[in-house]
Amino acid sequence: MKATTSTGQGRVRVTKDPVQRREELLDIAWELGRTHGFEALRVEQIVQAAGVAKGTFYHYFAAKDDVMEALIRRFSDGLFVELSRASEAASTADNARIRLEQIMEAATTYKLSQPDLSYATLLYSESNLPLRQRLFRAWRERSQEVLLPVIEAGATDGSFTVMDATVATDIVLLLWFEAADQLWNRAVAANSADKFAHILLTGGYAIREAQARILGMPSDSFTIPDDPSFIDRIKELYLTLDRNPS
Repeated sequence: MKATTSTGQGRVRVTKDPVQRREELLDIAWELGRTHGFEALRVEQIVQAAGVAKGTFYHYFAAKDDVMEALIRRFSDGLFVELSRASEAASTADNARIRLEQIMEAATTYKLSQPDLSYATLLYSESNLPLRQRLFRAWRERSQEVLLPVIEAGATDGSFTVMDATVATDIVLLLWFEAADQLWNRAVAANSADKFAHILLTGGYAIREAQARILGMPSDSFTIPDDPSFIDRIKELYLTLDRNPS
């Protein structure tokens, strides 16, 4: 809700709901970052584009780094909502294998639904390494909450062949985070958008194949999108790397 107050000089100041104002600042920071680069983004640019004073910005964020973290968390919060929703919806599935497939499909669908993939360049920026490590720790915990019950159920119903569900979950999460981190580092060293996309797509398939083997499933149990439009979006992501060196 908006409120208006007089400034005493004939002007009317519009006061926005705090949540709305914070989201507006994040939206502006996101557009500026994806257009001009997150590394080069400055607080002055955000407040100028938003038409607010610096004091307003610092009421919501202590520094630019807080904005970067909030942007990444906004993406990840949406992802975990979808994963939890998919897990709950699949709880009545015939077996845990189907539940896991539906969770993986939900993750892919959510990522594909994003207007662009610039979150990756923001997350994997070298200057954001401490932030990435901190977020990864939190994301592992949230991922384990979704994944462990499914793997435990699969060990019981025969969907998965694992000696210890907790250890198997830990190893799968290593693939989701550490292996994916290494994959990104190899991809950003590519000298063309085509090579960049090839490394990410084939590496992504290899990670999912390894996940299937860890769980005692057929190696082709999981697939990755091969839609041309998705591949084009990955190639477009390559163009942001010059602005956001890793």
